[in-house]
Formats: sequence, C-alpha cells, structure tokens
Amino acid sequence: MQRIHKQLPRTQTEEFRASLQRVEAEWPSLPGRYLRSIFPIATWLPKYQPEWILADFVAGITVGLVAIPQSISYATKLAGLPPQFGLYTSFVGVLLYSLFATSKDVTIGPTAVLSLGVGQAISNYRPGGSVAEITTFAITLSFWTGIIQLAIGLLRFGVIVDFVPIPVIAGFTTGAGIQVIVSQFPALLGIKNISTTDPAYRVLINTGQAITRTSEFDAIFGFSSVAVILLIKFTTDYIFRRFRLNWVKYIGLLKSTIAIIIFTGISYSLRNKSDVSFSITGTIPYGLSGIQQPNTSLSYAGTVFQAIPGILVISVLEHIAVVKTYGRVNGYTTNANQEIVAMGLANALGSLVGSFPATGSFSRSAIKASSGVKSPLGSFITGVLVVVGMFSLTNALYYVPSAVLSAVVVTSVVELVEKGKVAFTLVKVDTIYSSVCYAIVVLLYRVSRPKIEALVRTTDGRWIDPDSDEYSDGKPVPPLSHEVPEGILVVKVDEALIYPNSIYVVDKLKEVVINRYRYTNTLLRKTDRVWSDDTEERSMKQQLRLRIPLPALTAVVFDFSSVNDIDFTGFQTLLDMKDDVARFVGHPVPFHFANVRRRHIRVLLGVPAIPVGTKREVYSEAASAQLKIFSGLGKDAGAQRARDYTALEYFHDSVDEAVVAAMAEMRSGVFGNVV
Repeated sequence: MQRIHKQLPRTQTEEFRASLQRVEAEWPSLPGRYLRSIFPIATWLPKYQPEWILADFVAGITVGLVAIPQSISYATKLAGLPPQFGLYTSFVGVLLYSLFATSKDVTIGPTAVLSLGVGQAISNYRPGGSVAEITTFAITLSFWTGIIQLAIGLLRFGVIVDFVPIPVIAGFTTGAGIQVIVSQFPALLGIKNISTTDPAYRVLINTGQAITRTSEFDAIFGFSSVAVILLIKFTTDYIFRRFRLNWVKYIGLLKSTIAIIIFTGISYSLRNKSDVSFSITGTIPYGLSGIQQPNTSLSYAGTVFQAIPGILVISVLEHIAVVKTYGRVNGYTTNANQEIVAMGLANALGSLVGSFPATGSFSRSAIKASSGVKSPLGSFITGVLVVVGMFSLTNALYYVPSAVLSAVVVTSVVELVEKGKVAFTLVKVDTIYSSVCYAIVVLLYRVSRPKIEALVRTTDGRWIDPDSDEYSDGKPVPPLSHEVPEGILVVKVDEALIYPNSIYVVDKLKEVVINRYRYTNTLLRKTDRVWSDDTEERSMKQQLRLRIPLPALTAVVFDFSSVNDIDFTGFQTLLDMKDDVARFVGHPVPFHFANVRRRHIRVLLGVPAIPVGTKREVYSEAASAQLKIFSGLGKDAGAQRARDYTALEYFHDSVDEAVVAAMAEMRSGVFGNVV
C-alpha cells in the first residue's frame, strides 16, 4: 500500500509570511500594475472600435437630454440648492468619470437619494443659513467626501463593499425612494413653508394640515406633468413591445425632457397673465459664471465632518450597487476600488467648480444601457452636452414650472421603488474587545476571500491541487492520472458561496479559465465585444508564455464538499459564471456539481438548465415521463417540475461520478454545437 505523506496545515503566521514572500517576488511588477489599474482608459482606448462611435454618441446625447432637467430638479427640490449647481455637478461628474471608470453604463452625477441626504445634512448642520452659506457647506461636503473616497479606493479598501448584500442595498434604495416621493408632495401642490427633510410621515401630516393652501396652477402643472410622463412611458413601452420600433424606445427614454419642453412652453405663453400665478425655476447664471469654491480650512471642516459618514455610506453603496448591477447584466467585470477612485475624483475635483456630492445614477444608467452604449466615451459626450446646455439653455430654463421639476423627481424615483422587493434590515454591532475585533476580521477575510482550487486526479484516485501550499515547499506532486480529458475543469470552493465573496469567486474562476484554456469564441466579432473585454488577449499571452497549445474548455465540475451555505447572491454568482464561460468558449458549457448538500440542491436547480438550441432534446427520456406525471399540475408547473428533474442529472455524489458524466456528455457532442 502506498504511504500517503501527511503534512500539518500552516499556521496563520506561516500563511502571513508566505504572503509576504509572494508580494516580495512580485514587487518589481506591482507599481506598474497598480498605475495601470488607476487609469483603465489606457487599456480600453487603444482597443476602441470605430463602429462604436455612433452608439456612444447616441447614448451620450440621450442621457445628456435627461441629465439636464434631472440635475436641476434634484438640486432645487431635494438638496435645496440653486439650480445651476445641479448642472455643475452633472457635467463635472461624467467628464471625470469617463477617464477613470470600469463601467460603460454608469452615469455619475446628482441622484435623488444622495441629493435628499445632502438636503437633510444642510437642514441638520446649517439650519436657517443663507443661500451662499448652505451652498458652501454642500460644496465643501463634496470636497471632503471625495478626498475620503479617493483614499479608500487608492488604498484598496473597497473590499468592504462586498459585505453589503444586494437585498440590503435594494431595501435601502426603496426606503429612501419612498422618502423622496413623499418629500415632493408639497411642491406638487404648490404648498410652501413645509420642511421636506422631515420623516416621511411628518411630511404627509404637515401637507394634509396645509392642504387648504394648495396653489391651483402649481397643482395643475404638477399632476398634469406626472400624467404626461407616465402616459409617454406606458404608451412607448407598449408600442415598442408590440412593433419593435427603436425610435419609439428613445421617445420613452426622453419622457421627462419632453414633459419639460411641453410645460415650459405653456409657462412661457402664460408669462403675461397676471391672474395666473405659479412658481418657476427663475434665473440660472450663464455658463460657469455662478460657480463657488469649497471652504477647505480645517476650522470649517469640523462642521462638515459631522455630515460626512452618512453621505459617504449612501454615495458608495448607491454607486457600487448600480455598477455591479450593470456589470452583471451586460457581462463585464468591474473594479470596486477603481470605481470608488473615480467617484472620489469626481467629487473632490468637481467641488472646485461648484459641484455637490455625486454618485452613480440608477435611472440615467438604465437609459444609457438601453441606448446601447459601447464604452465610457458615452459619459464624456454627456458631459459635453450638459456644458453646451449651460451656455445656451439658461434663458429657456428660467420658465420651467417648479411643480414640473417635482414631477420629474417623482417619476424618476418611482422606477427605483418598483424594483425594491425586499425590506431593509439594519443590524447594529457593538465592539467590545480588540481580540474579538481581530477574530472577526480574520473570519471575514476567510469568508470574503475563499480558496478556489483547480483539481487534478492522481493515479491513486485522489483529487488534489498541485499549486496548493502543500506542494510549495518541495514536496513532490504525486503521479497524475491521464484518464480525465484536459477539457474538463474541476474546481473546488472551500467556503460558503455568499454575498461577501461573490465577486471574488467570479473573478478567480475567470482567471483559472483564462490561464488554463484556449479562447474559442470565434463567433463573436470584435465590434460586438464589450469595450473592456480582454479575455482573448490574456488567453493568447498565456499560451505564448507557456509555449504549449492550451485545450478547449468542454465542461466544469464543481466540488462543493466544503460549501456549507449558499444564498441568493451565491446562486446569482453561479449564473454569472456560466454566462462568462459561455462567452469565453463560444457556446453553452455544462456545469456539473459534486458533493452538494441536500438542502442546497433546490437552490441550485436553476443553474445547470439545458440551454435552448443545443442538439440535445430539452428533456431526457426520464424527464419526459415525469412531464406526463406532472401534467395535472398545469402546463407551466408541469414543465418546471420536468426541468428540475432534468437538472438533477447534473448533481452527483462524487467528483469521479461528475467527471464520468461530463465525459459521456462530451463524447455525445450535446453542448458542442449550438444551432
């Protein structure tokens, strides 16, 4: 019998020393890699395709036409600032963000939730201040918030964002959205002298008590504009779904701008009617003539610092939420640290020309993505359009009814509230002893940075990772079996698959695939690729470095023997992995699972679903029989049960069994060709 060498696992001190040794070995290349990561434009701009210019131009113009009225609305109705500062915040944010962003879809600038936070901070720390005083406070708040964000990003502390799960962010956004909507009720009715920064229930009570002070024409403008915006939205949605007319989609995206144009025209026509009274936006300084500078003195910073924690948390959470959302939906990888750097630069440098705190906008990012943007260049075009508007539209914006701006806020935020279907839960943690803090930090690090091991089979039937620490000290790797085809990747995750580690797991698996397999997606043209997609180049460089041809990936087997928990974000991570692998290979790749705990099988059933278009029938023989059995449940329920039954074929009791199934599937050519 072969003697199996046993080795004690490394202590935490030894692990730390090994990490330092790896850093020391990689040190010469670290500064260059770090600088390249700060300037992602240097990576994607040389690969920019001329065919993308039109798409970026259309998306940039579309978002710019929406950003102008939204920025004015958020500045005046939520932050309580003069309208021009919304425009300053909007153009500076998108111009700077386009240079440092890792997301093509995100548009940075004033947002409803953050603007409300700024308004509340002004109400709490500068109550009764003059316009100049509260503006200086907001601009200085942007400066110091940006400096802290910049420090967090440059020091690569963005990992803390991974510990905020999607449901918490969605719940927070929903709750804040409701507060924003309620805060606009007084303005929609033309009722003045009501504090809109109070809690939502108090705003409702105060509005109800003052209902007799409703301004007739303000209310007409407010509710008519809400009706027009919603009518355009639902009408264009229906026509687009029914007839697939692209130009109709753009009308729907510009619904707020169209309403502004219509009711500003009506307002202008009534300017000489003395018996018609309603509030308008008023004078907006021409161009950049109204800018203010932050007060960067340390004595003034003491006041501003009290408001920074809330603004910092809101801006980072909101921005990373929208970045993660559109990166996942559109199939590209984002960098949380670099996104915080980009946001910090936008806030710190933007404050020098009068911007207040900005972050990623859900609504404008959705418009940008829907417009088919191809690269961050779309943000630059948006910034240019806003600048043009500041020098050409200020006279026309004078007549925009105040109630219409509130309608723009309400209808923009309603879409956020519609998407929030989970409740926000706030957990308060009290720290007691430093030793407890250390233990928590170690635990969180282990959970957020699990080991992802690519396993190979030895001749004695064991599955090992030859690159693990066990074999890094000169211990010989056992003889490997050649029975397993090179195209089958066996991966082991050694921790729970949950929200703190989801992004990390996706990135590590992608790295494993690129380093071990050949890029085979010949169907995807360069013009159709995501602007930041460098997987083909990285795969080719790896082949040149190894000087051997890499195999094509045919199947992935996950060993879940160490995975004791899977949440919704973990499930979404597996779906993202499947999409990434399919884009790399050029067709769907089967995922097999081994050693999955029974309580997790129900969660994972949706991952190995048979892709439409493969040569294999949608249902196996056994599943077809089950479909007849389940037919009494109704068509949809029966089909779902049958699909679940089919998916169970991809769950196995051991890695060996999963590999055998993957080999049989590979020989049958089921996933090799997609019609």
